[in-house]
Amino acid sequence: MTRTLLGAALALMTSTACAQADDGAWDYQAENASVGRIYYYERSNTDGSLDERITVFHRSETELEVYKENGLCRNAALVTAELDPDTLSATHLVGGQLLPDAQHMEFAFIAWDQDTDALSLEVRLPNVTITDDAQAQSRPWHLYDFDLASLTVMTPHLVNQDTPFEFGMALLWADASNPDPMFRMGEVTATPDASVAHLGHQTRRYALSGSALTGERATGGEGVLWLDAEDGYIVDAVFPTPNHPGYTDFRLRLDHISDGGLTEWEALLTAHFSGCDE
Repeated sequence: MTRTLLGAALALMTSTACAQADDGAWDYQAENASVGRIYYYERSNTDGSLDERITVFHRSETELEVYKENGLCRNAALVTAELDPDTLSATHLVGGQLLPDAQHMEFAFIAWDQDTDALSLEVRLPNVTITDDAQAQSRPWHLYDFDLASLTVMTPHLVNQDTPFEFGMALLWADASNPDPMFRMGEVTATPDASVAHLGHQTRRYALSGSALTGERATGGEGVLWLDAEDGYIVDAVFPTPNHPGYTDFRLRLDHISDGGLTEWEALLTAHFSGCDE
């Protein structure tokens, strides 16, 4: 029963010695942080099935919010993160359920201790609290089931798009039968291979490889990433590994971006349940 509740809770939340970020590939610059920008993505299998809207709001240099939905008036998730510009990683993530009037209920918490490199999970359910831990082992690191949200606001801080870069990934696998829901996946190496027009953007394309792409659920060992050539955010991403139960692999496609800021964001969240009882 406990694992069943955990699976349901994490499914709603999601519905790495350290490798350092000082290898020359990354250099955080505040002027490259698009604070107030909203990124409208769609996550799916690579064949387009099981599509879900993933909308990312860069609230401030150190705050990120992600709204996940597959239909208005249905259950939706709101996941927030605290970002550390020095490590280009998230130090805290909080999973919650979206409520009417842009409110939300928090229930799942992940913290990263930079001194010990420990990732700790706590899921607070009505009758039980579930905990787990892992090691990040990478700087920067990203939570894969956060749908690359933290990565897309950090890739604008790459020093040179013509240079390979690396990052680590961890994952929460929201399966009730999984005794170890949070674990380190491994590393990803992104190697530039072309400059191409893609999905209406001029992009830098990267071939992806590494241990994070070769786990037991992987359908292959390679992926592809397209970054906007001017602003550096993710335009498209294809990974051979699913990041949620029920999926076979992973694709994240950008629909559009907006600089509408907090006003647009709050209106978007409020609209999710607006008129649902009528």
